[in-house]
Amino acid sequence: MTDSLGQRHAELAEAIRRHDRAYYVEAKPTISDREYDQIYRELLDLEAAHRELRTPDSPSQRVGGEPIDGFETVRHAVPMMSLDNTYSQEEVSEFVERVHKLLPGEPLDWVVEPKADGIAISLRYEDGQFTIGATRGDGVAGDDVTANLRTIRSIPLRLRPLGQEDVLEVFEARGEVIMTRSGFEKLNRAREAEGQPLFANPRNATAGSLKQLDSSLVAKRPLDIVLYGSGEMAGGPEVNSQLGLFDVLGQLGFRTPNHTWHCKNIEEVLAAVEELDRIRGGFDYDTDGAVIKLNRFDLRERVGATAKAPRWAMAYKYAPEQVQTRLTAITIQVGRTGTLTPVAELEPVFVDGSTISRATLHNEEELGRKDIRIGDTVIIEKRGDVIPGVISVVKDLRPAGTEPFDMLAVTGSQCPECGGAINKDKEFVAWRCVNTDCPAQAAQRLEHFAARTALDVDCLGDIVSDKLVERQLAGNPLDLFDLTVEQLGPLNLGTDDEPRMFGEKNATKLVDSVERARTMGLDRWLFGLAIPEMGRTIAGSLAKFHDDLPAVAASPLLRDVIALDEKVAETVRINPRSRNNRPKSDADKVERERQYKSLVSEISRTLDGLVALGFAKISKENGDHPPNYTTEVGPSAARSVLAWFGSNTGRATLERLAKLGINPRGDRQSGGGVFDGKTFVITGTLPGMSREEAKAVIEANGGKTTGSISKKTDYLLAGEKVGSKLAKAESLGLAILDEPTFLRMCER
Repeated sequence: MTDSLGQRHAELAEAIRRHDRAYYVEAKPTISDREYDQIYRELLDLEAAHRELRTPDSPSQRVGGEPIDGFETVRHAVPMMSLDNTYSQEEVSEFVERVHKLLPGEPLDWVVEPKADGIAISLRYEDGQFTIGATRGDGVAGDDVTANLRTIRSIPLRLRPLGQEDVLEVFEARGEVIMTRSGFEKLNRAREAEGQPLFANPRNATAGSLKQLDSSLVAKRPLDIVLYGSGEMAGGPEVNSQLGLFDVLGQLGFRTPNHTWHCKNIEEVLAAVEELDRIRGGFDYDTDGAVIKLNRFDLRERVGATAKAPRWAMAYKYAPEQVQTRLTAITIQVGRTGTLTPVAELEPVFVDGSTISRATLHNEEELGRKDIRIGDTVIIEKRGDVIPGVISVVKDLRPAGTEPFDMLAVTGSQCPECGGAINKDKEFVAWRCVNTDCPAQAAQRLEHFAARTALDVDCLGDIVSDKLVERQLAGNPLDLFDLTVEQLGPLNLGTDDEPRMFGEKNATKLVDSVERARTMGLDRWLFGLAIPEMGRTIAGSLAKFHDDLPAVAASPLLRDVIALDEKVAETVRINPRSRNNRPKSDADKVERERQYKSLVSEISRTLDGLVALGFAKISKENGDHPPNYTTEVGPSAARSVLAWFGSNTGRATLERLAKLGINPRGDRQSGGGVFDGKTFVITGTLPGMSREEAKAVIEANGGKTTGSISKKTDYLLAGEKVGSKLAKAESLGLAILDEPTFLRMCER
């Protein structure tokens, strides 16, 4: 190949990228479609004659390749957090005031931007080249949809140079994949002409497109993207604010929101929110709200985040559409913990971009409070991704003879799935099926066990779970450890008329990931076992204070939490100064004062022990009365956990795990590690491992990573092609590690 051919290929590729940006990002095409096609055809012809020119970032690589078997899971370098939502401008004001209180004396400014109604995506670039594109997933890990994203012409495969001395080692841009309204209408017209079902709205069409396993099909969908955030950043310019980020995103070749507002106070924020609502109907993509963000990044770090969302941002959602329709029936669904949930069956109605025929009714108590009956005309609404809900009843239109809903009458006191008995726990408003072998529960428990935030089992979704239960291959999650590739490969996920086999490749992935689950931590196992009231937060808390599952089953900490709750309730009952339960005599008052004082002492002693362990915090001392306190796990959850481990199901689970040789370890047993409490920054290209692998090693040894150097940084892990971070670390006198030194430290 001559230099002139390589030069011509580079010229054509750069011209196509330039015209793609003008057309797809700036909406200002500079040449005709025919001229564009001629340039593109020359590039394809040149690559056909000289295959070595077909590089990964060539524009020709957008068209889509062969179908892939499934999506791999990608762990985000920086978690993709969701935003807290509100429909109230008053709550927006409270949010701004809350941030002011967290940053007393700081002058604050805000950025308001449209909330695109699309699919959240992270784009990762290494040394300027697009390497990985992933969905949000659970915020910690998402699906690798790189092949599909490469077909979107408004996503640059190679970033524009910024003219900076620093090398742009890693840059993660985050935003929403969207479908323009005009593109959506064109797509549906084409589907209608081909006799295919129509998409309900642009967001559904976008989600369906990204889930395609054949990227050549995705290339035919009119997908676009708008970028507004960042993840990991290493090298390149320092980005200190949201406005600065928009500037850098634009320079790098990304499409950013057309309209943003820079606000100095809450009055300007609310004015921007209202102005956006007035003009968003003219946008070429759907929006469902406004996002309010603190502008400065250094202040964001000081404000921090909750477990789910940043404290420095909030999404204001515009009022959802409400419609009327008739409720024709109430059916009952059985969840993974046996909870019976009533569901409204509706006359189909179009609302907020999609046709709705079902809506959740939550529980029997909610039905009674709203007095919802079969035959009623009801008002429903759908807020974004939230399941449609029944808001109220139009009682003037209620037909004669309707009856209030009665769970026992409707179900005949039996579970609609298995015919087992149902009961209503005094602690909860929901009815539950008490049959742990209920097929509906079994399938959902398998799916829950396999979730990314639980045991992360590949290829085990709802359809596979249903089929495993239906074919009696697995009745509970631990049955998965007995399955083989030979059993799973021929599993028919379709019907006898239209078979669809699970396949050996998927079977191997499932079996391998089940085997990997043996070594996962106690927190994941606690969550994965679907113990009632065991959420991820509670599972994580229990794992911090217990060695293994038997330790949780016999936990004195949980028993202390329950005892505290009972004793505090007793102090309320016997309080000698109670207005609702006054002493019957002076002698009774004296005795109650003695008992009350004794109980307060017992409560204080128990609390002192829990506080010393870090399992409880006292928020307020109350003199001779019980102090206000919080515990890592509340009394209701503590009762639920101990009751589950004490049940036949819990005991059988522990016995089965022991036979399988599985004993998940808690954080207390694991120890802190050689990097316990240390903060790392990674820079440059590591010769023997990826940044993700290095980060995993650091975290496994008790440390954490961050993207920027400061006095709080303990170590700089430096590879090749380092930028300004090395000089900054040297000026601060930080410890600088190369990869061999880093690995030797890990072996201590």
